[in-house]
Amino acid sequence: MKEMETLYTDNSEARCLSDLLSLQADLRRIPVIELDTPTIVLVGAPNVGKSSIVRVVSSGTPEVNDYPFTTRGVSIGHITDPIRSLRFQVMDTPGLLDRPVEERNEMEKLTFASLAHLPTAVMFVIDPTGMSGEKSTLEKQLSIRALLKERFPRRPW
Repeated sequence: MKEMETLYTDNSEARCLSDLLSLQADLRRIPVIELDTPTIVLVGAPNVGKSSIVRVVSSGTPEVNDYPFTTRGVSIGHITDPIRSLRFQVMDTPGLLDRPVEERNEMEKLTFASLAHLPTAVMFVIDPTGMSGEKSTLEKQLSIRALLKERFPRRPW
């Protein structure tokens, strides 16, 4: 890489190289979704443990913090079973709040789009402890689940 940088001494050429390297870094952050690979989409209210599950069971490394809406986009991890030659994708999605569709933010809409187009299966993650915050009470979590099952009745839950 340093050799390439020394080749470009002109400011405009150096700036182009810098822009190209920046673009490369941005492209690496985009999740790669393999459409032919079985996909399990984790959904649920904010701060219920979806990202933690993805980190534990797959190669995915979503950000995990103790506040709602840590996940602002989809994150993909892979699970491989070399003995049976199987490969799966596990997708972490932004949390959903119990509110009307017209009040949903862009992150929540991304979760709905993922459910509409990608999953082989859906795993609804629930935190029954009540530790996930006032917007994610058990009652609200079950309400979100009922809404999703009604909206996506053909998805395996």
